[in-house]
Amino acid sequence: MSDSPLNCDLPVTDIEQQLEKRWYRTHGERLASPPARKVAGAPDSSEDMSYGIAYINDRFMDIRTAFLIFRRFQLVVINLFMIAALSLMWVVGQFYYGVFAASAALFVPLWAAVYLFEIFFPLTLPVRVDRQEGFVYVGHRGTFYRIPWDELEVSFSHNLQYLGSGVMWERQYYSHLYLRDKYYFCGKAPKRPLQRKKISSGFNEDDMYRKWNFIVRYYNEGFVEEDKGNLVTTNYDSYIKHVGFKSLRVFLIDHFVFVIFMPTFIWWKFSPFKFKWPKEIEAVFGKINYY
Repeated sequence: MSDSPLNCDLPVTDIEQQLEKRWYRTHGERLASPPARKVAGAPDSSEDMSYGIAYINDRFMDIRTAFLIFRRFQLVVINLFMIAALSLMWVVGQFYYGVFAASAALFVPLWAAVYLFEIFFPLTLPVRVDRQEGFVYVGHRGTFYRIPWDELEVSFSHNLQYLGSGVMWERQYYSHLYLRDKYYFCGKAPKRPLQRKKISSGFNEDDMYRKWNFIVRYYNEGFVEEDKGNLVTTNYDSYIKHVGFKSLRVFLIDHFVFVIFMPTFIWWKFSPFKFKWPKEIEAVFGKINYY
C-alpha cells in the first residue's frame, strides 16, 4: 500500500532530504512555515489542549514535545491496567488459591519499575515561543537554539506503522521543528548543520493540525480569555492558582484522582531531576521552568 499525501493544503517540501541520517525519513512532508500558516479548516481553540502546554502567559508559551506528552499520560494507562488486572486476579484468587499472589509477584515489580523510571529519568525542556521578542527557543541534546519566528521551519509528515509482516496497523503523524546551526544560541556547539526535533506525534491528523493552529493563533493574538479556562491544568501551579482551596471537596477529589491516575501532574513540580534552561536564556525570562 503506497503512502498518500497528508490532508492539509500546505506546500510539499524536501527539507527532510537535507538530513544526514536516512532513518529519519517520513512521507508526504508538508511545510507549515515560514511564514507560519494555519491549516485551513482546522480549529485553533485551546479546548482540551492542556496536555500539550506546559506554561503560558501573555509573553511566552512552553509547548510540551511528543516525549513529554507521552510521559504525562503513561501512568494513567499503566495504573488503570494494573488496577484492573490485579482486581481481576483477586476475584479469580477467591476460587483458585495462589493466583492473586502469583500475579502480584509479576505485576507489582513491573509497576514499581515504571514509577522508578518516572521518578529518576530527567524531565526534558519544552519548546518556548516568545511572542514579545519574536523568537522560538529550543533545547536539543545540550544545544540551545534561538530561531526567529519568521524563519521557523515546521513540517507535517507521516509513517505507516505495521504489526507483523505486511500487516498495516495505522498511519502515525508527526510535526517536526528544524534546527539549523546558524540559529545556535548557547550550550554545546551543534554537531550537524541541520537537525530536527519532534514536537508532536499521534494517530489523529486533525489533533496535530489543531495544536499547530493554536500555536499560530497564540503568537498572533496572545493569551485570550478563552484560554484561561481551557488551560487550567497545564501544570500544578496553574491548577492551584485557578482552583486552589475554593472548594475543599473539589480539591480533595481532584488530588485523589491525580495521585492515583496522574501523579506526574504533581510530581513534575517537585522533581529534582530536571533539565534547566541555561543562564543565557534565564537572563531573558528569569528562572521559569515548567515541563
